[in-house]
Amino acid sequence: MSVMNVEIQPSNVVSTGKISYRSGNPQISFLIGEAERMLLGNSIRFCGDIKIYKNSAEDLPTATDDLNISSKLGVYSILSELILSSNKSKQVCEHIRHYNRFLASYLPNVSSKQEAMGHMNETSCMLPNQNAQRLSVTNNLNANGNSFCIHLPSGLLNNSEPINLSSNNGLGGLMVDIMLSPDSQVLYSETPANSTNYTTAFYELSNVKLICELVQPSPDQLSRATSGTLEYNAISSYYTSIQSTNAIINFNIGLSRVLGAFLNFVPSEHLNNLKFDGLQTLPLLNNLSGNIAEIKQVIFTRDGTRFPLQYNLDTNVKDVNLDDVIVTAEDPQLYRNFANSIMPFMKNKRQQLSPLTYDREGLTNTGSFVNGGQMFGVGVAFDSISGQGVDFKGVNFGINIDCGLTEGSNFPNSAFLFIHSKQTLVFNQNGVQVLS
Repeated sequence: MSVMNVEIQPSNVVSTGKISYRSGNPQISFLIGEAERMLLGNSIRFCGDIKIYKNSAEDLPTATDDLNISSKLGVYSILSELILSSNKSKQVCEHIRHYNRFLASYLPNVSSKQEAMGHMNETSCMLPNQNAQRLSVTNNLNANGNSFCIHLPSGLLNNSEPINLSSNNGLGGLMVDIMLSPDSQVLYSETPANSTNYTTAFYELSNVKLICELVQPSPDQLSRATSGTLEYNAISSYYTSIQSTNAIINFNIGLSRVLGAFLNFVPSEHLNNLKFDGLQTLPLLNNLSGNIAEIKQVIFTRDGTRFPLQYNLDTNVKDVNLDDVIVTAEDPQLYRNFANSIMPFMKNKRQQLSPLTYDREGLTNTGSFVNGGQMFGVGVAFDSISGQGVDFKGVNFGINIDCGLTEGSNFPNSAFLFIHSKQTLVFNQNGVQVLS
């Protein structure tokens, strides 16, 4: 069984090789062609160079500028959507919307602070410190900017089973489409009052490519296989807003094997706004001053009934004023269930969540490591034992949040919901089907 290393150029890049949202190129498409080979999904890397300009004249930021990108995500902040589909049938196998918002919660839950400052800094240009991020990445005066080489976390690609690229008994090639985020969502001014200096700031990619490994199966394996299945964990995303003290979130997600769900929040005014880091995962807020709208109670429901927790999750501020609680102390029940919804709590030994990053402080754009990357969220695991998930077909998934939001529609908070579920890819000579 031989292994082939492949380098793939994008199929829709302009002649200059420069890609930017500003110039009308919000999509990068790669085609891993049809072949009698197996793709190792976890070997895929998205590579290239990124350069940040502070205006349309393509002036580079200097030491006096405070333009920056997310220190928690680095290059991952530019990824708005990830779409994986069969080249032969065009069947979408996985489509993760709000991809950078998903990664803002996922990456800190599966990597340590040392990893974020070490190899992830080298590969994805992230450095969990605002000042260090600005000095080393945004203000980089290198002619080519910063190089990156990142993996693309997703259920299909993280699966341990190889992906068959054959047209007879596989996907017939895999299409990888990456949608870019707007410049105003990726970039922000550390001093909101200075944001008018960067109204034409933008990021630009060059030398982009996809690298991966293909495995050559034995002739016997190819001749015997006429159909097959591939089981993987997929991510589905949803968006809503919260504007009241009794926030009720309901979605008919239509999935039969749901493993977990989690939300992260940010004031709606922060999105696509150069004054703020729109990729922060903050507690619910009442206004731009950072006044906390404390979460007092959370109820997870299935078809209107409490599930999987058969009780109301009451936090440590339910019956007291927020001022009477140690402000840096996270609520232990929210913390544990949120972490457990992404990775089994007792098995995860590497994460950046702590009382210093999952707290009620760190709301500003600037600061040290601990308040440079808020990691707040709410979630729950539905099945961490059998791994087969819970059926939500024909029934609604719901979350009721009792909180201190008093501004109503004057200051809505955006809520991004991510559902983790098991799906099965079925393929044969007639085509490809996804069973969710």
